[in-house]
Amino acid sequence: MESTTSETTQPNRIDRGSLAVAIFFLALGLYLTISSLWLPAGSGSLPGAGFFPRAIGIVIVLLAVTLLFQTFRERAGTIFRIGNPRAVGGTIGLTFLFLAFWGTGWFPLRTFVFLALFLKFLGERWRQSLTVSGALTAAVTLAFQYGLRVSLD
Repeated sequence: MESTTSETTQPNRIDRGSLAVAIFFLALGLYLTISSLWLPAGSGSLPGAGFFPRAIGIVIVLLAVTLLFQTFRERAGTIFRIGNPRAVGGTIGLTFLFLAFWGTGWFPLRTFVFLALFLKFLGERWRQSLTVSGALTAAVTLAFQYGLRVSLD
């Protein structure tokens, strides 16, 4: 006698969504880490242009490897669904555009536009998106350019 259930679990399957996310972020982290090797790390106690991309890249790699191991260890039959594919796709495209124009100058303007559109993709109102992105851009620019004396352009 066969029993039928509405749930189908397949414990031997790997969660492909988590695997895809882990591989994507592993590639992004490796790219940041490797590309930052050509930037100056700094002199003395001051960080150079390559310090923060390298640090962020290493952290992304470590988190991606952790997710990769967790994905293979916890083989689950869960279904991966993206709740808002337009927002995810827009955010990924926006991030690639932001990184593609890195080093071309106008860091405050690029960052302001990136953050405003990113917050809009997440469902925020325009007024809130513009206010938050303006405040964050100003804080980052002041902290790095004037506080740490690290050029962002």
